Amino acid sequence: MDKVQYDIIRYITGENTFLCVVGDPDQTIYTWRGADVNLIMNFEKDFQPCTTIILNENYRSTPSILKGANSVIQNNKNRIEKDLFTSLEDEQKIIHYSAFEDDLEPTWVAHQIEKLHQSGNRYRDMAVLYRSNYLSRSLEKKLLEAKIPYRIYGGIRFYDRAEIKDALSYLRMLIHDNSAIDLAFKRIINVPKRSIGNKTVEKIEELSRNERVNCYEIIKSHEVCKGKSLAAMNAFIELIEKYRNLVNSMSISMLLEALMNESGYIKMLEDEKETERIENIKELINDIEDFEEMNPDGTLDEYLQQIALYTDKYQEEIGDFVQLMTIHAAKGLEFNIVFVYSMCDGIFPNEKSISEGGREAMEEERRLAYVAFTRAKKQLYITDARGYSYVLDRTKMPSRFIREIDEDCILHYGSVQEMNAMPKKTLIEDHDGQPSSSSVLRLRKGDLVTHKSFGDGVVIDTSKGIWTIAFKNKFGVRKIMANHPSIIKK
Repeated sequence: MDKVQYDIIRYITGENTFLCVVGDPDQTIYTWRGADVNLIMNFEKDFQPCTTIILNENYRSTPSILKGANSVIQNNKNRIEKDLFTSLEDEQKIIHYSAFEDDLEPTWVAHQIEKLHQSGNRYRDMAVLYRSNYLSRSLEKKLLEAKIPYRIYGGIRFYDRAEIKDALSYLRMLIHDNSAIDLAFKRIINVPKRSIGNKTVEKIEELSRNERVNCYEIIKSHEVCKGKSLAAMNAFIELIEKYRNLVNSMSISMLLEALMNESGYIKMLEDEKETERIENIKELINDIEDFEEMNPDGTLDEYLQQIALYTDKYQEEIGDFVQLMTIHAAKGLEFNIVFVYSMCDGIFPNEKSISEGGREAMEEERRLAYVAFTRAKKQLYITDARGYSYVLDRTKMPSRFIREIDEDCILHYGSVQEMNAMPKKTLIEDHDGQPSSSSVLRLRKGDLVTHKSFGDGVVIDTSKGIWTIAFKNKFGVRKIMANHPSIIKK
């Protein structure tokens, strides 16, 4: 309910009106849609006389899940105190897994889902919740690789999102594949807008069929339009030719970043205040950097072929599948098993709430955590990962909300370094390739290093827990988590 709706209710109620409302201020998570927690907080004052009945028995979650959620939400000041309890039996404490690097987090989640399924749990009884849509990218890849069926609830798969298709189309323009170029050309020739109309595109396609060459070759050899449109077309050709000539001397991630900026695509998203779509583009660059690290000699064509394997996968819409969704989309739903994914400071709570929002914004993020935790009926998993985030432009650390969970109801698994950052007794396990210890490497500006994939480089900055290293050849400047095992000092 927003303020206008609230005022209407106040206007139409009188002395002889009986008004009954149901609400939970701890689950007010739609401020950006006009919801206001103060409407519930002020209800007793605005509608006197008023009787409040607190329904404090929870019939969904086990004691550990409920206690964990309560211990977080109790840090909010603007709320109604209530002593929630449940008569359900406890099955297991909350499990928190903290990965040493990004790739281990989705791998661990996929592994746990498969183990749970093999022990008799249906996929449909499991859900993975995340704060922002861009976070589904790495998880989707791991689920596909593990042949675990999934569905994006209320959303679109990462590689099917419009901005991802646009970005990949820009990259496809750089390779010499007639069918790929034609599809890419038609998708991006007017994105951002270049005043190139449908009739011009139809003319290009007709010439392409008649001359049996791709659409891009047509616009290079024919003046298919005039004036402002011609100038825009020539600028597009100049852009593509420039980066075609740089394909073998620049990394794929650098190519995409440059194309997105120089084409005006990022500016278009900024002007439209499409923050989430910009985050998706940055996450695609993260994806490419992962490919480059695993395949230092990999080509642009190889990367695009790999992506085709993921985009061609059929997504089941019926049957048994794991559900992936944002926490906002999960409100009102419940699942036996819930994974709250990528719970890192700057992601959840999000960066804007930390840097700009003040107490009210942080309290809403905490309410969002409360909603996420209480979607779980029997088992709650919380995961995070270190590593450099291109979206945040810094190394990631576990969410402050994890530190607020009562230690009696949570078990911590994962890397020593991450757990040392948390002021609690922790349980360290060495499993799924997770390192149980690591030696500390001290680097200073000017030090020479070697990376197992990127080769030789020189350190140019070591601040904020990130090593900024300039590598030789096409890989350029890279930001890598401090003390990452891939780096060796020369």
